[in-house]
Amino acid sequence: MSQLDEIRAKIDIVELIGALGVSLRKTGRSYVGYCPFHPNTRTPAFTVYPESQSFYCFGCHAAGTAFDFVMRKQGLDFKSALEQLAARAGVKLVVRGEVAREEDAQRVKLLEINTLAARVFQHVLINTPRGEPARAYIAKRELNAASVESFQLGFSPDEWNFLFDYLTEKKGYAPEEVEAAGLVIHHESGRYYDRFRGRLMFPIRNAKGQVVGFGGRALGDATPKYLNTPETLLYKKGELLYGLDLARETIRLEDRTVVVEGYLDVITAHQHGFHNVVAPLGTALTKAHSALLKRLSHNVYMALDADPAGQRATLKGLNALRESDDAEGRLVATAQGSVRLESEVALRIIRMPTGRDPDEVIKADPEHWRRLVAEAVPVMAFYLETFTAGLDFTQPEAQRQALERLVPLLQELDEAGKRAYATQIAHVIGMRADMILSLLGQGQLQAFRTSITKRIPVDAGPDQKARPLPKATSRELERQQGRRKVLSPEGYLLALALRYPKLDIAIEAWLETGLAQHPRMRELFGGGLENLLDEPTYQELWRQFLLLPLEWRPSTLAGLQDWAEGLAEPLRDEALRLITNPGRPEDVRYRQEAEHCARSLRASQARQLQRRLLQRLVDEHDDDRGETLARLGALTEFLATNTTPRRCNTYLDLRDVLGHQ
Repeated sequence: MSQLDEIRAKIDIVELIGALGVSLRKTGRSYVGYCPFHPNTRTPAFTVYPESQSFYCFGCHAAGTAFDFVMRKQGLDFKSALEQLAARAGVKLVVRGEVAREEDAQRVKLLEINTLAARVFQHVLINTPRGEPARAYIAKRELNAASVESFQLGFSPDEWNFLFDYLTEKKGYAPEEVEAAGLVIHHESGRYYDRFRGRLMFPIRNAKGQVVGFGGRALGDATPKYLNTPETLLYKKGELLYGLDLARETIRLEDRTVVVEGYLDVITAHQHGFHNVVAPLGTALTKAHSALLKRLSHNVYMALDADPAGQRATLKGLNALRESDDAEGRLVATAQGSVRLESEVALRIIRMPTGRDPDEVIKADPEHWRRLVAEAVPVMAFYLETFTAGLDFTQPEAQRQALERLVPLLQELDEAGKRAYATQIAHVIGMRADMILSLLGQGQLQAFRTSITKRIPVDAGPDQKARPLPKATSRELERQQGRRKVLSPEGYLLALALRYPKLDIAIEAWLETGLAQHPRMRELFGGGLENLLDEPTYQELWRQFLLLPLEWRPSTLAGLQDWAEGLAEPLRDEALRLITNPGRPEDVRYRQEAEHCARSLRASQARQLQRRLLQRLVDEHDDDRGETLARLGALTEFLATNTTPRRCNTYLDLRDVLGHQ
């Protein structure tokens, strides 16, 4: 009998699962309880089968043996789960070779050194005058004492041998051991000196909570701004996620992992009650990260910076999530229009406000962050936005570039996904959806595959050089080149409001009419033009415009351009784009156009909220089901009225004629 078989024979899966916190009750020959891997408090869907020593959840479809349960429940790899179950079963694992034993001993030694270093750094921060610069910085970043303690924040004095002397002279560790932990540098002169000096210290822990390395932030002008432990026996930055040891349980309960970019983003999120947030260590997500995330939850939300570097990191991370297992890496469109992997991991992108990171958003308004997460976009929408950013689709070359980036993605979707996203792409770039779909069924796809990693360019940008499309496609694009690029309804509405004085009053009067008929909509959406704007840049532009006194608001195109030129970046460029893009000044239909946009935006808001409320009912997360149903009823009634085509004012409606007979 192998060691694995011996462990399986000695482990009772019912007893194991019960000991790990799942309450089970016997029903027939099996046991049932509430699933620990997804939110579930009404219907026990988790079933354990003693005869086969296995489990299965009819809700989230988690399944497996005792090894699978321990790995998933505690976020462990197979080796760690094996060691834990072997100890539980009283099975002594085969003695490893001499080299392996030495490595294990060194690993234990390095953990001891890192643990001591973390304690010393925290002592300096909290209890000594040396820690004053770091305490001032922590106060400035609004971190409380509980966060400092739970994340073990510390400070490394700006001295060459502070930590080295402590670990070698007072604790007796060999210089080579301290160097192997990545805490000191061995100079060519033969002397050792501390790697981290004058820095706020962030201990980096593995999933078990063991300190395996450090990140240090400079508080002065030292470079680099952030310095990490080098690769060691313990510290592999491509395999670690900051904050995971504290986030793991919440991730499992909520079945959602939120990935941010920095240490402070994670700490601020946890401080404000968002405990499912983690961050990679100065790198994009790797295959090892993705394998870890997939064990923890079915939903991964990425909230990286909105600048080009952040977008490149997001793309690289998405590739890693898709590439981690070729058998499970295929994109599939769901019935709700989002995209998941075959492995059941749903990917979504949190749209961050331009120029702001999660730390800033959460501190300013935690509810804003909650909304950003709730409104995260499907990954295909992110690809569509990113790969078409900055392209002028009045030019065939731009359309070719967009197709070369997006068609390979369509090829990876199932048939329903291909049709859905081909329509979206067609709407954005200005060409027929059937022509886009035809590219997928012909031998033309290979012409699109340029410098692509797993079919997706991680550094795609507006200036990426395009390869020629087949001639037939080029001819079709030439026929499409007369189409002008249009703004989104939201952007077009704001452009009209800026161009035409007092248009906002007319829009608000139109909204007020709807609110009078549907009073609950005021509570849900508000009645001002600003309530129709969801894009943060547009919200800020409108706010800046309203700050102008009425008599100072420009009423000519030249005046608007002067006002826009005085705005800070990136508002200036966006304002100029809006002002110069929309229809002609002599257009007498601007009020009708604005009303049409407002109607469309309000209906879109109502549908989004309707979907969220329905999902809340389906997921059984709702603590006030009666109120949710009441809101759904109000939304349904509103949408039925708001989306009904307007009756013609020119000709008699047949219903009027019949009604008077």
